Amino acid sequence: MEEENQQLPVKLGFWNKFKSFLFQDINVELTPYQQKVEDDINGFLHQEVTWQGVKNFLFQEIRF
Repeated sequence: MEEENQQLPVKLGFWNKFKSFLFQDINVELTPYQQKVEDDINGFLHQEVTWQGVKNFLFQEIRF
């Protein structure tokens, strides 16, 4: 009985169509320069922030 149900056509509703459109795979190919820029941005955003680094930045010597 279950095998027969798997062969029946299924009517796709609005939400199934919407979800399949919303969550479709998108492939993006970057040029080497674009990949370098993305790597630099990711490196900046994911760098480790420590108190020592913040302290060194805030209390650095300023010369005029």
